Amino acid sequence: MTDVQRYKGVLISLIFVVFIFYAYELDFGYLESVGELLSIVTDEPVNGSFPITFYQSAYVDHRFDPPRLRIFTINKCLKNNQFLLADLHFNKNNSAPVRKNIYGIPLNRKCPINYIEQEGCVYNPYTFSIVLNRNEDLSKVTILLGSRKVELSVQKIYKKSTEGITVCLQPVYYYSQWQNIVLYIEAWRAHGATRFIVYFHSATKETWKVLEYYRDLGLIEIKSWPGYPSLPVDIAYKYPRIDDSVFILSYFMAMNICILDIKTTIGTVADFDEVMVPTNGRLLDYAAKEMTGTKAGALIFENHYVSFTPKIYSANFSGVGSPKFKILAWPSKYVFNASTIDIAQVHVPDSFTDSSMISKKADGALLHFRYDAESKNLTTTEKPFRFFPDDEHSTHIKNMEDTAQKIFKGVMPKFSSKPYDTLQECVNKIMKAEDKICVSTGGLCKAEMDKVEDWVYAKSEPLFLIVT
Repeated sequence: MTDVQRYKGVLISLIFVVFIFYAYELDFGYLESVGELLSIVTDEPVNGSFPITFYQSAYVDHRFDPPRLRIFTINKCLKNNQFLLADLHFNKNNSAPVRKNIYGIPLNRKCPINYIEQEGCVYNPYTFSIVLNRNEDLSKVTILLGSRKVELSVQKIYKKSTEGITVCLQPVYYYSQWQNIVLYIEAWRAHGATRFIVYFHSATKETWKVLEYYRDLGLIEIKSWPGYPSLPVDIAYKYPRIDDSVFILSYFMAMNICILDIKTTIGTVADFDEVMVPTNGRLLDYAAKEMTGTKAGALIFENHYVSFTPKIYSANFSGVGSPKFKILAWPSKYVFNASTIDIAQVHVPDSFTDSSMISKKADGALLHFRYDAESKNLTTTEKPFRFFPDDEHSTHIKNMEDTAQKIFKGVMPKFSSKPYDTLQECVNKIMKAEDKICVSTGGLCKAEMDKVEDWVYAKSEPLFLIVT
């Protein structure tokens, strides 16, 4: 019996050697490992019956050495052995595309994830990646799903050298607190921010005017974040609409795409009610000192809920000069070295391009001026943190009030909490449902939101692609 097993092992080995030789002769030398070769036999490609949509661009990330191809998707949870079958087209004279198996992971690491808000969600954001050779110039990627295919353009990403801070905004949905934006932009500018990337879905007309104003100044870049397209007709009936079943509208995808679009040395992802400040000085100076030439890839700022007296929703910003804080260390936010961040989570970095990089607790605070900050049952305490890095808060406050007057031509709109309250009521209704329903406000709350406001919606652009 032992001899039979030995001969069987030798036979399998010979077959394997012949297979490798044959693969090499067929120009499969591009395959990086025996494991990848074996995957051709043991794993299975995602096919045309699988519900998946792609972000329009693939990225070649040269912050890694060797560079990596990165593809972003929204889809149902994958099995561990599933991969995208892709043809990589290189800028070589008459060269044939190279076919590759590309494996993915959920951007929030688990699929399905165990957040209460995401229970019941069908779709999750994924990233697919593969290592490329240093000297290859990728021009486009064709994803093959059975008889269907989709083509992705290619963008190249390099290490950052321009001094400054780029602030990424997660998709803006049904936003009505325009006063927050004025404080946000002016405070971040004072701390060294030079560019704001806003992914936009919907907002009140007043909010849109504020965004337009800062866009026309060249500070804000507004990028459309419309609803997702329908799945192919022959599979659409099997699954819910993507807009109705993707957790908080795929902000994991948006933030990680935005990070690749950063041109400055420092970056962050912060909502319109969040400003990160050091204990002393400007954030840009502090972050550069802490991260340049060190292993610190990110600085973590502990959360401080902020209340103003009077509230800024009266369009009177005087309360910004004497904020009060309710301290709750979590959830934190962070600024990062834009040349080394790999995958970002909402509250902490997930990974860096260099595995030796670390996150470091910051000497400062996340000033979080949530609409309901006063209702938080926490101890109120005065702290030395300030929104602006100098002692001229009165000058900044006057600037914000003058800016609001300029935007609205002297006729200040009266603030109403109805849009905010309606959205919260919709979310609460979803979460109280007996059946677990994905808290996907962009799809499930649209009808209710349209009853209370004439919203400005993002233009429908081919940002997300489905296979055809």
